[in-house]
Amino acid sequence: MQEARVQVETKEPISGEIRACWFDLPIDTALFEEVLGIDAENDSYYITDKELPFADEVREDTTILELNELYEMYQRLPDSIRQEYKAFLVYYENLEELYNYRNEILSYPDCKSMIDVARQKAITDPAFRDLSEDCQEYYFDYEAYADDLKANGRFIETEHGIFEIPE
Repeated sequence: MQEARVQVETKEPISGEIRACWFDLPIDTALFEEVLGIDAENDSYYITDKELPFADEVREDTTILELNELYEMYQRLPDSIRQEYKAFLVYYENLEELYNYRNEILSYPDCKSMIDVARQKAITDPAFRDLSEDCQEYYFDYEAYADDLKANGRFIETEHGIFEIPE
């Protein structure tokens, strides 16, 4: 699992010094206030460094509450989506949008190609229920079906399987 932590620094000196500390997410506000000597709900701090899978969504003025919300969204994504998070950002604008669609994304973890996806769909899709196993095995053109799926759908091929994402 990728680390999720940020370095926070006070804007003004506390007891004569600028304080900075790394915090693992989710950030405990009581610990934050104890270590830095400032209230987590004000704007007297900024984020100076970050080690996050969703680092592009965090600015120096992101609040602790916003950080914790982003982290919670990320943690609630299925493991398979978290593993391929960067690949999904090609199709989704940000973590929140991906989070909102997380339950509509279909995962084919054992599929290494679109032909595998075509075979999987033929097994599970009720539209193919009337085709006998012999018909599916000897006469059905999985390659053509895979081409059709790819041309008319949105799929992400990754090392952890293939994902079908909603239009």
